[in-house]
Amino acid sequence: MASVTAQGIGSGLDISGLVSQLVEAERAPQANRLAGKEARIQARLSAFGSLKSALDTFKNSLSALKNAETFSKRSATVGDKDIFTASVNDTAVAGNYSVSVEQLATRHKIASAAYADSATSVGTGTLQFTVNGESFSIDVEAGSDSLASIRDAVNSAEDNVGVTATIVNDQDGAHLVFSSNNSGVENEMTIAVTTDGGDTGDLTQLAFDPNAVSNPMTEKVEALDSIVDVDGFTQSSPNLVVEDMIEGVTLNLVKAQPGEKIELSVALDTASVKKSIESFVTNYNKLVTTLNDLTAFDPEANTAGLLQGDSTTRGIAQSIRQEIGVIVDGVGSDINSLAQLGITTGDKGKLKIDSDILTDRINNNFGEIGDVFSSESGYAVRFDALISGLTQSGGIIASRTDGLESQIDRIGDQREVLNRRVAAIEARYFAQFTALDSLLGQLTSTGDFLNQQLANLPGIVRNKD
Repeated sequence: MASVTAQGIGSGLDISGLVSQLVEAERAPQANRLAGKEARIQARLSAFGSLKSALDTFKNSLSALKNAETFSKRSATVGDKDIFTASVNDTAVAGNYSVSVEQLATRHKIASAAYADSATSVGTGTLQFTVNGESFSIDVEAGSDSLASIRDAVNSAEDNVGVTATIVNDQDGAHLVFSSNNSGVENEMTIAVTTDGGDTGDLTQLAFDPNAVSNPMTEKVEALDSIVDVDGFTQSSPNLVVEDMIEGVTLNLVKAQPGEKIELSVALDTASVKKSIESFVTNYNKLVTTLNDLTAFDPEANTAGLLQGDSTTRGIAQSIRQEIGVIVDGVGSDINSLAQLGITTGDKGKLKIDSDILTDRINNNFGEIGDVFSSESGYAVRFDALISGLTQSGGIIASRTDGLESQIDRIGDQREVLNRRVAAIEARYFAQFTALDSLLGQLTSTGDFLNQQLANLPGIVRNKD
């Protein structure tokens, strides 16, 4: 609020200073009351923010446990990942296997004899390529029968069934090379050549028959399938992936090491389940700690938590405690509570884990643990629904924070009213002190006049006698 300064003309009074002090005396009590009230509301808003954050963190820790697939995961351990890696799905059965990668699949590659350069003409006619039972042809005509032209025609053919042409130059000259786009024996290439009387050269030099005794083209890489041996059983694959040779297991081949046995172990993914359960307990305890701190009362220090006595917070804490003690209904096993997993309630409502019991249950009752958390009445599913209701838009926490924010808005309105009233009081005081200053000026002027008149009166003469 802008202040008006003035110095008494007739009296010399510090009118601005007097008015400022009087106005502050009027304003301060209510301003301090509003500031204190706002600070308390802001503190409660912050407290509800901390509570919501703790609830959200706990809810996030439930994502894995409420998913039934978490409890059906398997893990694969490979003795040497430089030879192969493995992935598993939930149909895989736990077991140990001895795996040998005997051979890796390769892409068929053949090359022509050496020509002077890529512009050298080969001859005219038709080239028919056959791969895996499918064929396409290119017509080689005079003027476009060079190595480069044939290469480009093969690569740009719209009906190409999986052949790539390149030119490789070595010390002998330029070679036209054809490669199958896919690996495996089934993708072996056959090239048939048809010529006529108008042949300008010898296009038959690009023919290739894998069953022939000899060919004008040279086979640079034989088309091979991958071959894998698992415990004496053999399987082949046209690529570097072998699926379901072991049910539910995919082998990704990296390197062939014939005769070398690599151990493969398939097991239940107990480690991730245990980690998820431990995360559940840790974040539940963080939530309980937050609730305890916000609602605590210290009789010695006579201090209370920011939400001590708050009915909403008390109701949330009670709901959380009730859920943790509920027995899971409808499970087809004897394990239907956290206590049977070695998880019990300890000091100040926090959970504690008996690691030995939990480990034993995971190792020996792995299939039953999922129901405790992910079934319709499981802990993770129930807690997720409870917290979603508390923290969602329009939920109980949102309603409380909206109410507190409305109170802060009303305090802002009250400050505006106070500022207007103080401005009116300030104006009134200035008017009153200005009138007083004027009056004092008049009185001073009158006094000065009287003193002057009295000074001019004749003096009194005393007779010596």
